[in-house]
Amino acid sequence: MKASRPLWIAALLLVGAAGAFWGAGSVPVALLCLAAVAAVVALSGVARRVLGALLVVVGVVAAFSGHWLAIAGGVLVVASGALQAVLGARMPKIGMGGQKARAQDPEADMWRALERGDDPTDDRNGPGRSSNE
Repeated sequence: MKASRPLWIAALLLVGAAGAFWGAGSVPVALLCLAAVAAVVALSGVARRVLGALLVVVGVVAAFSGHWLAIAGGVLVVASGALQAVLGARMPKIGMGGQKARAQDPEADMWRALERGDDPTDDRNGPGRSSNE
């Protein structure tokens, strides 16, 4: 199983819970679930596991409102929180895939040097020589 799959499952469970709470009339809890989706995606490691434990508590408390949609939403929040508490340390942090080392692009490096105010042709002509000599 891919490492990112539990992350997306947890996020989708929270979106489903938000819809259930919205339908039950518990709009603040629905908004909390949507905010938790952003937090699940942004956090990693221990912080994600702590968020999972908090979501388990929130899901249990919210399920006691008595409406069947609130109970369903509470079950979804508890499932998402439990998934994060158990597998939170192994889930990847979104956005880290673009942080890998990129291949050197000589043309792009020259443009960056020009933006810094450096003359990228100095290295090619040797120290102290200009391109007009």
